[in-house]
Amino acid sequence: MAQPKPEDKDKLDQVLKLVDQLSPEEREMLLQNLKLQELRREVQIGINQADSGDVMPAEEVLGRLRTRAEQRLEEKKQT
Repeated sequence: MAQPKPEDKDKLDQVLKLVDQLSPEEREMLLQNLKLQELRREVQIGINQADSGDVMPAEEVLGRLRTRAEQRLEEKKQT
């Protein structure tokens, strides 16, 4: 992993100091907003892939989901 540039480290330190000043409620809001931004990025990646035709056939997706669900049911039965 590449070492961060000194100016990047300074910026990160500044951000962390600001985060330390937040109340617990504000930190929770920040965390939720960051998660929402990440989810939106992931959804946009999926949209871009679908728009470019980079998709899986529905039968394959449903088959994978069905297999995963069956595995989880089997695991629950064993516990």
